Amino acid sequence: MQENHENLGFVRIGNQPPVTPLTLNRIAKWEAQAVKTKQYTPYLKLKRTATVGKGSKVFNPESDDSHETLSIMETRLLRYLDFLPNVISIKMQYPLLPINTTLEIADAMGVKHPSYTPKGKHIRRVLKVNQAVAMTTDYLIDYSDEDGVIKQCAIALKGLNEDGLFSEKQKRDVNIRNKLNIEAEFCRMDGLGWRLMTSAMQCFEEDFARNLLEAEVRSELEIDEELLVRGEEAFKRWFRDMPKACFATLLSEIALQLNVSTGKIRGSFWKLIWQQRLPVDISKEIIFNRPLPIGEKLWNWQ
Repeated sequence: MQENHENLGFVRIGNQPPVTPLTLNRIAKWEAQAVKTKQYTPYLKLKRTATVGKGSKVFNPESDDSHETLSIMETRLLRYLDFLPNVISIKMQYPLLPINTTLEIADAMGVKHPSYTPKGKHIRRVLKVNQAVAMTTDYLIDYSDEDGVIKQCAIALKGLNEDGLFSEKQKRDVNIRNKLNIEAEFCRMDGLGWRLMTSAMQCFEEDFARNLLEAEVRSELEIDEELLVRGEEAFKRWFRDMPKACFATLLSEIALQLNVSTGKIRGSFWKLIWQQRLPVDISKEIIFNRPLPIGEKLWNWQ
């Protein structure tokens, strides 16, 4: 005898996949944990999600839970956002709730809401149907605009292929675009900013990513502020008077001038880069035996 989906707690909106107790229970558990801990926790976890490339856990100063990135691109964007001085808070894998809203948006657009078919021996057969899944945005940030007003922005992160498509498979490319449209409309209705960031952007280029990783690692070094100030002044003098001097020469000469080790000056250089206190263009390759690329750009979220 076929079980009645209504009696099983299925919720249907228009022609969209149903919401089953599996999804409702998962949402309820996530909400209960947030209330209990009074901290944000990512809706998607590494152990429950297929990663693209390499997932990782990154220290999160706002919560006992780590940031959980699901790809190298996500890790790079997290590092970039942490680098920006006007970004105040970063949340990852943030759910777009209530799920009814995204279902209603999808139905109004005439597209299919993201869905999945659960697997596992512990799941009743009647629940192993294609069903709606709670949508998430990759990042939700709080930032200060140029007037000092605190605003929020959701960020969707996607890779692009050489043809500028999200996928070589047409159906998957269309599904991704539909999902992005649903997400953008949800954010508009909720009063949030929304931004699509892709692998074609400068912050994902190899030189920039490599330099920012170096700066992040060195930013944790314990270096006296007095030495940082003296180093900052020395580097800027060299940039002004000898802009063609190679990086190696700068390190050795400034170390000699300040009577500290070359390693200390190198660590100071990268820490100053992380704090955006030196006019160096980190989007370009930094080579030990060549002049540093000089540039005045200040990186901010806008």
